[in-house]
Amino acid sequence: MEMDAKISFFAGWLFTTASTITLMGFFQAAFIGLVGGFFGLLGKEVYYYIKGEVKSKYPSIKGSIISKVSSIKSKINDIRKTK
Repeated sequence: MEMDAKISFFAGWLFTTASTITLMGFFQAAFIGLVGGFFGLLGKEVYYYIKGEVKSKYPSIKGSIISKVSSIKSKINDIRKTK
């Protein structure tokens, strides 16, 4: 597909869409976008707040998990060696 065909296809779609949407539909879509964007930002902030609280209360949980996993690995290796 040549560039002229792509441009004409997109322009036809754009003009068809623009001519069929009502002004009220445009405002409704804009309002939904604003509300969705606001709650998306709010959700992101809540996530980072909770993440910070968890990290401040349990700072070494990753080290604890890694040590437990390595302990289990060593036990499995010991079992394999005895067989």
